[in-house]
Amino acid sequence: QGKVEVTIYTDMKEGWFKCPVVVADIKGAQEPERFVLVHGHYDSWDFGIGDNAVGDATLLELARIFNKHKDRLARSVKIAWWPGHSTGRYAGSTWFADTFGLELARNCIAQVDIDSPGCRWATEYYDVSWMTETDDFCVQAIKDVTGKDAQGERPHQAGDYSFNNIGISGFFMLLSAIPKQQLKELDYYPVGGCGSNIAWHTENDTLEIADKDNLMRDLRVYVATIERVLNNPLHPFNFRKLAAEFGDTLKRYSDAAGDEVNFSPAFDALADLTTALNRLYTTTGDLMNRPVTDPGVRAYNDAIIELGRELILINYTREGRFRTEPAI
Repeated sequence: QGKVEVTIYTDMKEGWFKCPVVVADIKGAQEPERFVLVHGHYDSWDFGIGDNAVGDATLLELARIFNKHKDRLARSVKIAWWPGHSTGRYAGSTWFADTFGLELARNCIAQVDIDSPGCRWATEYYDVSWMTETDDFCVQAIKDVTGKDAQGERPHQAGDYSFNNIGISGFFMLLSAIPKQQLKELDYYPVGGCGSNIAWHTENDTLEIADKDNLMRDLRVYVATIERVLNNPLHPFNFRKLAAEFGDTLKRYSDAAGDEVNFSPAFDALADLTTALNRLYTTTGDLMNRPVTDPGVRAYNDAIIELGRELILINYTREGRFRTEPAI
């Protein structure tokens, strides 16, 4: 109702600092060179329970579970805790992408980001980040585990999605959230973590922001999705959906450009890609029940990985293979 004066004091350090990058490397029994990278950040604002102590605890429990049952894993899993998420703007995961780029390019099947799961009142799955080719897989897994219908969105250049330039399919970032109607009743403004709780990035992100039952439910979602990628014979990514996304994008560009630009070569190339993808996916019925080590299964999975290495670059990067996109 009038003039207000506010004074803010900050104590900021700028510079380069050495930070530990912690990785649990759990080897599978049949195809150990291929792996899923599961990761989250350990730095936080203030107490940081909802962002990201709950995620760090989840990563630790995933490491315990998969290590205990590693003899039942066909492929390997690397579980990583990143520093520099906010202070370095994804510095830890970007360093990892740079340092182990060749290994990631050759053998990483997928990357799974774990940030702010299992928070207070977070019972629904909407606006969950996943790449288009993983859409059906993620929806089905969440339905199987929770009985809930999930809805995804195109991943932002955020949340340690530091592997797009290598061309690695990714799913999840934030996971469960407060129901939209409840957010409206609470009059909460939008936030980027803590399951939609506005304690996010404040001193109020303390223990009550976590919810044990919600965290256990989200943990089961992670276990199911990761285990299926590790053990299912075929990598469960449908690049026909990504091609359809390209079609929508090209149409939008073409409609906007009118007669100024001829998009026919791009549409023709997309038609050729779609035909090739349809031909590839007709082979899945014959391969679905074969072992992970079957030569036909390996050839199919190699093709899926190679597709990602090219198409994800087109879909998510402007800087090419050797420069990370800005976090905007």
